[in-house]
Amino acid sequence: MLQFRYQLRSYGWALATIASEEHEFSIRASYVDDALRDFADALQGLFVRDTTECVWEQEPGAVLWEFRRTGSSLTVKAQWDNEDRASFVGEDDLVHFGSEVDKELDALLCKWGEEGYLKQWGHRFPKEAHAALKQAIDLERLRRTPTGA
Repeated sequence: MLQFRYQLRSYGWALATIASEEHEFSIRASYVDDALRDFADALQGLFVRDTTECVWEQEPGAVLWEFRRTGSSLTVKAQWDNEDRASFVGEDDLVHFGSEVDKELDALLCKWGEEGYLKQWGHRFPKEAHAALKQAIDLERLRRTPTGA
């Protein structure tokens, strides 16, 4: 199972950490793009498509996040645009990982509020992407529930 953490650090910078049982990978995100919204949108899209991706600009460089769904399983890959740097690949249940990201979004909103998030990050809190992710998780859970249960 994968774990995902996302922290606003200083103005316009955040730190994401993704971890499996074997590896932990930390990636800085820059306000150059709206990294967390793009991440949530890509993950939510995976509930209806087999593959999605997003890019986090790094000043300089970038990290490409690739998501692939096979049934209820998810593969997450994070790769630096400079191939000399380490990358991360991990697998999880789509609902579990989606819930990990959802919890981080909830925690950010609780800690910063919409106004504080905007002041710290430079982009508005991704409430539409967050709501869409929550809805996708709920629908997938419902789809997996045996009829009559």
